[in-house]
Amino acid sequence: MTESKTQMKEDYSRYTHLKIIFIAICVVATICTFFVSLCVGTLNLSVGEVYEHVLNHITGVHVEGADYEYADNIVWNFRVPRALFAVVAGVALSIAGTVMQSVMKNPLADPYTTGVSSGAMFGVALALTLGISVGGSLLVVNAVIFAMIPIAIIVCMAPFFRRSPASLVLSGIAVSYLFNSLTTLMMVSTDSATLSVVYTWQVGTLSDLNWDVLPLSTGMTLVGLAVLLPLAGKLNIMALEDKEAKALGLDIERLRILCLVVLGLMAAIVISYVGIIGFVGLVIPHMIRMFLGADNKFLLPASAAFGGVFLLGCDIISRAIDVGATIPVGVITSFIGAPIFLYLIIRQKRSMW
Repeated sequence: MTESKTQMKEDYSRYTHLKIIFIAICVVATICTFFVSLCVGTLNLSVGEVYEHVLNHITGVHVEGADYEYADNIVWNFRVPRALFAVVAGVALSIAGTVMQSVMKNPLADPYTTGVSSGAMFGVALALTLGISVGGSLLVVNAVIFAMIPIAIIVCMAPFFRRSPASLVLSGIAVSYLFNSLTTLMMVSTDSATLSVVYTWQVGTLSDLNWDVLPLSTGMTLVGLAVLLPLAGKLNIMALEDKEAKALGLDIERLRILCLVVLGLMAAIVISYVGIIGFVGLVIPHMIRMFLGADNKFLLPASAAFGGVFLLGCDIISRAIDVGATIPVGVITSFIGAPIFLYLIIRQKRSMW
């Protein structure tokens, strides 16, 4: 009996170490992909060259020369903030999808299918139509306000659909269609310049980003991680029936509200800067579950790390196809994410989990 317990402990320890190694590999892959992304564009640079530019900026070293300064401006003022925001957005959307699927007990839940993305998008479209500049604080506030509407609807309807989690997603899809129709109404009643910007926001793009977009988005993502990661154990308990979870001392309603508000803020702020980037929050959690299982203690950090790699990789592909960066990254994420999601559905015939 003692030997059996010892063997079980060793097996569990080995299994845990493998999960930690997987997360570490994802983090290292994110760092490597980050430097690769700095090489791609209208000006081809090697990894060594971009590393030198980044290191010189960090250490305060100034190098003279017109060619060097031109390359330095492209790397530091355009490619670095774009790559950093891709990591932040990938982390935020992946965590949002993972937590939402746990909170709503539905494998199809993510910021898009629950209407959060569409609500934020309508807020952005309304702000742009009213003449608020891209990247302005009022645009972000508008996106957050309207993203909270689907969250409020989900929170209010959750007690009525305890036995049918799918109904929550269906209600979210209904809200999503409503906001999409309102956004379309705004588009047909505005000028061509604003119409072009709103359309780009609808498919999601990482172009034209600068350092100004990073403080708020990074800060909210870090706050979200600080709030949600320690809740991993409670999110595991939420997989049980509500009565069983309450019997274990878990305040289901309060935890659900907290998680939905935090992930809604994370997703809304990302969308207010780059628009809707689909399939990241939906596909990444399922891909990670294939390797690590459904334990949120490992699923959450692994999804965050892999989400950064995934979105960076999609951005690299979009720029490799067209160095002018006219292909929105949302097109690439959908093109890659849709077949992956179909494969996951076919592979897991009996259960999406």
